[in-house]
Amino acid sequence: MRLFSIFLFALSLATSTGTAQKPTSRPLSSAAQASIWEQELRDADLDFGRQTAARRLEGWMDFFADDASIIHDGQTVTGKAALRAFYKPLFENKDFNLTWSPTHAEASADGTLGYTYGEYHVKNGTAIGHGMYTTMWRKVGGHWKVVLDLGSAARPQSKPQN
Repeated sequence: MRLFSIFLFALSLATSTGTAQKPTSRPLSSAAQASIWEQELRDADLDFGRQTAARRLEGWMDFFADDASIIHDGQTVTGKAALRAFYKPLFENKDFNLTWSPTHAEASADGTLGYTYGEYHVKNGTAIGHGMYTTMWRKVGGHWKVVLDLGSAARPQSKPQN
């Protein structure tokens, strides 16, 4: 009987010690959660750029949702197959280089949608351009995917007249 009592005491001590050591998790504040999602968006946008630089068209396409769209020069292109066909000639040109850097990221209150914007630079042979972009993102299967991509080229600076 004494051995059984010692066993029960040891078991209750082990159980209470294990329970006491479990960390208590408090729900994150909405501001803290928004900050996490915004950092995820920035990271996704930066990775999008790295993968595009490394893998060109394949890196670019991997970040688009199946139903993604772009608006370019007054036209809309929607769906991965159409996007691939649209971008293929650009990325086949070895002189084409596109880089960008996000300057802002923001996520919806529920963390399912977000956007980034920033500056882009493009080089195609001797032609060089730059401007601003906006990318809308949707969380799909735990990953941020592009659902809409827009670019706005900077206007050429006019030369001062003397």
